[in-house]
Formats: sequence, C-alpha cells, structure tokens
Amino acid sequence: MSKKSTRATKPKPDPDAEGSGTKTKATSLKKVLFVSQKLLPTDADDQKLRLERFFHPGQGKDALFLTHPDGRMMEMLEYAEPRRSWLVNSEVCSNGKIYMTTPLDSTLLAIHHLRKHCAQRAMSLDNIAVDEPSTSRLLNEILNPESLRGVADVKKSGDLIFYKYNSERALAWLALKARHVAGVLKEKHVHCGHSAQSQNFVRSEKLEAENSSSEMDYTRMACDIGGRYLDADLHGLLTDYLHVPSEIQAMVEEKAAAQKRKSKAGQEGGGESKKIKLNDSDAAGKLKSSGLLDSDTDHNVSVSSPTAPLKERSLTAKEKALAKGAEGTKSISSFFKAK
Repeated sequence: MSKKSTRATKPKPDPDAEGSGTKTKATSLKKVLFVSQKLLPTDADDQKLRLERFFHPGQGKDALFLTHPDGRMMEMLEYAEPRRSWLVNSEVCSNGKIYMTTPLDSTLLAIHHLRKHCAQRAMSLDNIAVDEPSTSRLLNEILNPESLRGVADVKKSGDLIFYKYNSERALAWLALKARHVAGVLKEKHVHCGHSAQSQNFVRSEKLEAENSSSEMDYTRMACDIGGRYLDADLHGLLTDYLHVPSEIQAMVEEKAAAQKRKSKAGQEGGGESKKIKLNDSDAAGKLKSSGLLDSDTDHNVSVSSPTAPLKERSLTAKEKALAKGAEGTKSISSFFKAK
C-alpha cells in the first residue's frame, strides 16, 4: 500500500540550490572600511589609493598605511571583536573587523629613520635604507623634504641635499605639534582627566560647565597621541620637554583637586534649609477640613498652643452600629498566634 504524500512529506526547496534567487554566500574577502570621500581620487585621475606597509616606530613593527597619489598618508586602524560578522547585501562576510583611516604626518615616521641613520653624520635621503624598499619609498616619494627642516639640519652641496638629525629642533617641533593638538582637544571639550565621564547622558552645556580638565591634562593627552608614532625613548624626552608629570603624580593631584571641589560644594550648600512656617489660621483651616474636630469646636484656638487639647470626634450612628456588631469577635491576628 503506497503512502499518500502530504504537504509535510514533500521535500522543502533548498535555498542554496542552483537557480534559487535567495542563495547566500559565505566569504571573508570583503572587508568594511570607513574612509573620507575627500580622500578618494577623482574619476579623471587614473591613480588609486595604495595599501602599503611601513615601519611603525610606536609598535616596533610594520603596519598598514593608505597612501594618496598626492603624497598624503593615512594610518589604517583596526577594531576587532570576537564572534562578529557583516551582512553585505546577500553575502555573509565572516571578517567582522572594522577598518578606519586617520590622517598622519609622514614626518613622524621619518624621524625614526633620521635618528637611526643620520644622528652622527649628514646623509642624503636616497642613501638611507637602500636595502629597504618601503623606507626608501617613504623618504623619497611620499615625504616632503621641506618638512624635515623642522627636525634636522639641512646642508647643501651643489644639487645634493644632506640631512642630519637635530634633537633639540625635533623636540621643539614635536612640542609645537602637541600644543596644536591640545588646542583642538580643548576646543572640542574632550574630557582628558583620569576619571571616567559619560557624555551620552550629560547635556553639552552642563558638560562644558563641569569640565574639570586642566591645561596639563590636555597637554598629556596630546603628547600621548603624538607619542604613538614615536620611539619610546623619544616619547619620554618629549614628556620631559613639556614638563608633563608622571601618571601616578597626575592621579594624586586630580584626587586632591576633586576633594577640594567636593568640600567647597559642601560649604556652599551645607546651610540649614528654611522650614515653611504656617500661620495658626492656615493650620486651623487644614485641621477643620480633615474632619478630626467636631463642628462645635472653636476654630479660633491656636493649634500651636500645647494648653488647648483637641476634642475627640464623636462616632456617627453607622460607626456605632459597626462597633456594636463587632463585639465578641476575635481579632484576625489571634489565628496566627503560636499554640
């Protein structure tokens, strides 16, 4: 006897089968990158953005950078969280990382190579790191040679130009950069203190008024932002040059300042709150409306006087009948006593 086919026994269509319009692909070749539209080359320009690797002094290894045809450079920042993916149209991108670009002055990367090769003698850029193609491209094709005048001594011999690293000039140039970044942070009202502060639940006017970040807090953060692209020892020299205190000392100073602000606020708002004083006539009117006094009570008697006792209110006929019916009955709490 053949089994009769029903809707439940019919095979379901495979969404990934050939000819299906809802086919889903799993791929990790596509990545999500956020970049400013102003950095993209125009349609008339045949050149394109290049993704290259250069030595990152702050990380001590090569890192990804995005270079523009006109010589601009952008660092590639990567934000990764576990178990994340992207849905791009009908495709599933298993690489759930987010890539962003931030503008970067290529002189910051060049300082490392000048300190390494040109600290004792002057050299031309085409003779520095000849065996390193990425470094040679950075110094000769991307970097503007005029920008090195702020960090090195420039000497000319005919058509040749030689550069020698100058530590004092480089620190002054880096300090100028740090002060410029600190000014931008202060203009944007960025919280630079050590204590956490949420900007999601605070109005901008109140946040601006209560921003307790000092000038040194802005300088410290600006120094750390620029120090991400410097060698560790050079970053330390920059903090000493700007007289930025250590992290522990800054936390102690901020804690002392917070206690001072708290004590000042307590002195300003520590006065006794004024109590609302009611007149005797107002109190008598409220007492009358509450129904606690008999109708024949003299309402002109001051309620504040302890020598004028209040009369008990007489029961109505309905209340007397209820009280009489309740005689001889037990209280409900008697059922819950321990036997």
